[in-house]
Amino acid sequence: MLSYQHEYHSGNIADIFKHTALCLILESLCKKEKPFTVIDSHAGAGIFDLEDERLLKTGEAKEGIEKLMRLLDGTHESVPHGLREYIALEKPYIARRTYAGSPEIEHLYARSGDSLHFVEKHPQALASLSANMKQKKVHIHNADSYKALDALTPPAVRRGLVLCDPSYEDADDYKKVCESLKTVRRKWNTAVIALWYPLLLRRKNETARLLTELEDFCKLGTAPCGAVRCELTVKDPVEKQADGNAHLYGSGMLILNPPWKLKEDLAENTAFLEKLLRT
Repeated sequence: MLSYQHEYHSGNIADIFKHTALCLILESLCKKEKPFTVIDSHAGAGIFDLEDERLLKTGEAKEGIEKLMRLLDGTHESVPHGLREYIALEKPYIARRTYAGSPEIEHLYARSGDSLHFVEKHPQALASLSANMKQKKVHIHNADSYKALDALTPPAVRRGLVLCDPSYEDADDYKKVCESLKTVRRKWNTAVIALWYPLLLRRKNETARLLTELEDFCKLGTAPCGAVRCELTVKDPVEKQADGNAHLYGSGMLILNPPWKLKEDLAENTAFLEKLLRT
């Protein structure tokens, strides 16, 4: 959706969850010397300004990454692997009052032989992404996310990751992402596919259909694979009924063909974050 701007939401709790999972997956890919390909289908600007008036208006970073940093400064608990790496990565950006989004995180993990593809259609986000990735060895595609996923798969380097986190502003997004990721899976069955999704009461039926269809799809065909689903709930969904079901009460990650031990690592990180951030 061209109306969606991540600048209103960058560094929020959903980003913390999504980017912790992303760090775990990228770390797993880096364990082997063989190169990998990353396709980020809804890339956004890459780096975000925490002083942006849109972000200050929503206060989501203040209740997200800034709150997390503050709480971790005052805790003596052991931070789980994954979140620990994510926090270490974000610290220098936060010190400059910026936030590293998924393209920047992917670039930080990438090695000389790895290939990064960032897809973005929103003109403002595309301009910011191009500026933030200037002189970095990446491929930026001004294209529809789902058409680009079809066109870019399978890549020449078959190890890799597809990160997909649509805005879900339109109910059609649930159908589009489902069909698109099934196509990616058919064409590039060695890839890790990471799908972020929002937890919204008004979209619970669409979400359930999306997840069930993708999980069932992974069990079929000539190259079946595993699937890991993990959800971070930070709000009481019942209380959300009072405001018209308009807002997130949490978010989830569905990982197809997950790396070894990702399920256990995500569960540990999710439990830690829920304990720390749930209100």
